[in-house]
Formats: sequence, structure tokens, C-alpha cells
Amino acid sequence: MLLTFLQRLGGVLVAIALTIAALIFASVILAVAAAVAIVLGGWLWWRTRDVRRELRRRNLEGTADIERAEGAVIEGEYRRIDER
Repeated sequence: MLLTFLQRLGGVLVAIALTIAALIFASVILAVAAAVAIVLGGWLWWRTRDVRRELRRRNLEGTADIERAEGAVIEGEYRRIDER
């Protein structure tokens, strides 16, 4: 009877210890993953700054072209024809 109680108590203590260890391990893994994501995101942002600058420049030039068109209206129309 006493041995069974001690076995159960030991099992509960081991289960609690393993649960705490798993939570700590998961927290560390998530912290490392977040740090890696931040570093890679910053690196990607830094490496693509020239591309973003060029796209911004081209977009502004395209806007200027539209403004120079002086009243040109670009319109579209579509029709749906059902063939049965």
C-alpha cells in the first residue's frame, strides 16, 4: 500500500517536472525562431531596398505620364455572351 502511494507520488512529480521542462524547451525554441525570423526579415528588407526605390521611382514616372496625357480617358467595357 505504501509503495503504491510512493510510486504514484513519484510518477506525478516526474510528470510535473517533464511538463515544466517541455514548456521551458518550447519557450526557448520559440524565442530562437522569433530572433531568426527578425534577423532574416531585416536582411531581406535591407537587400531589397534598391528594388523598392526603383519601383517607387517608376510608379511616380507612370503617374506623371498619365497626367501628361491631357484629358485622355482610358475606359473599358465588356459583354457577356452566353452560347447555348
